[in-house]
Amino acid sequence: MSDSSKRMANPSDLEHLAKLFDGRGHIKDKLDEAFTRASQLGVRDKLAAIKPMQSWTGDTAVDLRRRAAILRAEKGDPKAAALYAGFKPEDLKGLTLPPDAMLIANASIAGGDKFDAAWLKRKPGETYQDWLQRIPGDAVAKVSGDENLGEVVGDYIELTALASTVPGAFKMATLGTLSLVKRFKHGDFMKAPGTTLAQILKGRPPSLLPARIARLGAQIGRSTPTVVLDVLTGSDKLAQLHGGRLYAWEANLLRVGNNVGKASRVAGAGRLGALKSGAGAALRTAGWWRAAGIGGSAVSTVIGAYDVYQEGNPVDAFKRDKAGYVSKVSGVAFNASLTAAMVAPNPITIGAAVVTGAVYGVSSIVDNWDTVKKFPGKVADAGAWAGKKVAEGAGKLADGAKKLGSALNPFD
Repeated sequence: MSDSSKRMANPSDLEHLAKLFDGRGHIKDKLDEAFTRASQLGVRDKLAAIKPMQSWTGDTAVDLRRRAAILRAEKGDPKAAALYAGFKPEDLKGLTLPPDAMLIANASIAGGDKFDAAWLKRKPGETYQDWLQRIPGDAVAKVSGDENLGEVVGDYIELTALASTVPGAFKMATLGTLSLVKRFKHGDFMKAPGTTLAQILKGRPPSLLPARIARLGAQIGRSTPTVVLDVLTGSDKLAQLHGGRLYAWEANLLRVGNNVGKASRVAGAGRLGALKSGAGAALRTAGWWRAAGIGGSAVSTVIGAYDVYQEGNPVDAFKRDKAGYVSKVSGVAFNASLTAAMVAPNPITIGAAVVTGAVYGVSSIVDNWDTVKKFPGKVADAGAWAGKKVAEGAGKLADGAKKLGSALNPFD
């Protein structure tokens, strides 16, 4: 396809054509179905002549999407690079497109066939999140011409992500275990994860918190208007009236919502009205901080689950990367159990968060252990490369200064 014909094409038309090749219920699916039926009837060999069409349909669809992506990149579409990599438009619905990563990637394909953008293509089993994590490092390697420097950037991003998630998983495992011990030993009510600040401000800090910080937090809480404090930390009154708990952070939000909904129905409200009343009471009992934590954890669960789905067949995915796949699956399980524990703190939900948090933390460290070990050496090599480039630049600057001085000196 020439540059002029590409620019006349409509990227949406190319993507629609690609969907006719490999979309659900279209050519590729029908070919697969035909071969499956032929195998069942013992006549698969009769279709040998059209077997190459199975791979051809997939390859043609990918090529069409890449050509459409080049057109989109020229128009500044932020999705262009991800589409060029091999992801389908439906794969990107509702997903975050980081502007920095997209800018780097889109710049590489905006020139169409004039530039080598093969490094952007999605690798076998690579998910959208994996791809986003990889391309900044690969881009640095391309620009600098130093593969090690690119690996340093990629490893840094990977280790930063590790440092932002693993400590939280281990913290949940530790504090959750202590909470379970107190529950079975002393009969204490369980507290929802992520409500520590609320407990501090209301003068009920965790026992492990230093006394000075606890006093300061309680003082701030006392000076905060009650209405504001309840909005942020949750309503203890609603927890007592409808949840059977003394404090908001102990309340099962599902129970609060259900009880308020039933009371509304008794008072004559319709189903929708009862649902709104119950949801509103649950949100007021949770408070803004706890509700935000629940929402964030739920979103992480959905994103992680979709990431695992993109890995394809679980058996094949596990064979490709055992520790990595276990880390992803356990990460989804951890976020799901953490969401449940924040909504309804009890021995089952807290216990699930403890177990999945421990598995997620350990498997993530195992998955990244080689990166952790090799990172210091890679950084040292990158530093040497940078020093060499700075020295080369200084030498060129000195030579340029000498030439300029000679040109300006009339006695030279």
